[in-house]
Amino acid sequence: MFDVSWSELLILGLVTLIFVGPKELPRFLGTLGRYAGVIRRQANEFRAVFEQAMREAEMEELQKEVRAVSEGVKSSLDEVTRSVEGVKTAVETDVKPVPAKALGNDSADPAPEETAVAAEKPDDGAAGDADGEKTILKPTLKPTTAGPV
Repeated sequence: MFDVSWSELLILGLVTLIFVGPKELPRFLGTLGRYAGVIRRQANEFRAVFEQAMREAEMEELQKEVRAVSEGVKSSLDEVTRSVEGVKTAVETDVKPVPAKALGNDSADPAPEETAVAAEKPDDGAAGDADGEKTILKPTLKPTTAGPV
């Protein structure tokens, strides 16, 4: 910082010795040392406060980045949830129970060429619904407006 050579320090010491005198020189150097210590402590304190402010600014920047990533993840999760709910709703509306008589079959069993899914209850001695007919689920395909999956 200060470019002071040994010869300049020697000249400065001799001038101080002449002006202050040998009798007052120890007290003068003690006072000079105390002031140098105070200045050094203040400089260190300033440096510590400055570094702390820099760390806080960096921490705030990191917090902003974390918030941005968190909001992005949350919005993506919300979008996926909406898509899943849309698909779930579409599946629920597309699969409707259809009685076997409505399919045009006199028998309760569907023909093998039909792609209907029979939703039968466990056989506990009663065959079919209260009306005496089995319920067959037939999927109906409708175009949906759900977003990209």
